[in-house]
Amino acid sequence: MRLWLLCAGVACAVPVAPIARAADVPEAVTAIDPGMMLVRSAEASRTRNYQGVVIYRGDERFEVLRVQHRYKDDSERERLVSLTGEPRQLLRIDNRLICILPKGRSMSIDRPNLKGFLAQLTAERVEQLKAYYQFRSEGVGRIAGRICNGVSVRPKDKYRYGYEVWTDQETNLPLKISLTGPESEVLEQVMFTEVAFPKTIADEAFETEVDIRKFNLITRNLPKLDDVPTPDQHGEPQVAFGKLPPGFKIVSHDDRALPDGSGNVEHLLLSDGLSSVSVFSTVQSREEKVLKGVSHMGAVQAYGKVVGSFHVTIVGEVPGAAIKMIGDNLRVPLPGPVQDPGVVQPFDRPLTQTIISPQAPAQTPAPVAPPR
Repeated sequence: MRLWLLCAGVACAVPVAPIARAADVPEAVTAIDPGMMLVRSAEASRTRNYQGVVIYRGDERFEVLRVQHRYKDDSERERLVSLTGEPRQLLRIDNRLICILPKGRSMSIDRPNLKGFLAQLTAERVEQLKAYYQFRSEGVGRIAGRICNGVSVRPKDKYRYGYEVWTDQETNLPLKISLTGPESEVLEQVMFTEVAFPKTIADEAFETEVDIRKFNLITRNLPKLDDVPTPDQHGEPQVAFGKLPPGFKIVSHDDRALPDGSGNVEHLLLSDGLSSVSVFSTVQSREEKVLKGVSHMGAVQAYGKVVGSFHVTIVGEVPGAAIKMIGDNLRVPLPGPVQDPGVVQPFDRPLTQTIISPQAPAQTPAPVAPPR
């Protein structure tokens, strides 16, 4: 889940206040429906004014970020500034995302973060997700000096990871979000260490403090689960799927020109409503080293495959079983020269992000190291 879409790297262990589990907390707390707690949390993450400091940890990486979020006149603004490593900033206006990165650096903003899909939860969607996840109260805990209610979201099969969310009792804002593995181990996590809830936040808080002429600007529209793509928007996808993990469907379809004008890259986003997988496909026009087979880095799994004349890369923060099912059931409508699907090829650089941006080098999607 590239939580809040920024990451960097040093090993770190984060101390957390002791947590009272469901068996140890008052009946009034455990009686709250955990699914509805997440719906209230989603509403608070969209409509509350808040600011503070959050930490990200995952893949033995650690980053500190300053965040400011405002809801005014039925519109959201959110700004994140990295306090560690190279200067980076992210500005979101409703579903429009702008990344400000050092020259020569890029990052993926195609896959939504966990907070993004949590912020879109509704009571109806929670009921749909109960077919694939179990929602359970985890009692009370203390995050950033505030009392929080915990909710775990456990998968019912091997095709998705779990989640744990701790929301502030007073405001319902999620103060800690974790991606968890099969044994409930934490794979990635963001957590507030400081948080405040100002009545107003001035426009100046969302203005950049750097000379943008010295930075790359990458912009995208973040996907909305209710905006299911139709063929008249981008045409029929150039890849199809004979079978998908239960609950997954195409929720976003984008077709972009390669920077050198040699062709297009198609991006499909698959989701079950919480977990997501990106599928990138392009015609392989020349001999080049590409990912074939399965690889992974931390929670991120990848699968590369040559189907006819197409090279397809699948990337997502889901278990390998989900990535492999999607890859093994890929279909392309156009025949092309059959190529050896090959074997696993290790990455030259860590698999943490995938570049699809106007500033990226002219190549098919390739894993790159995070900006430092």
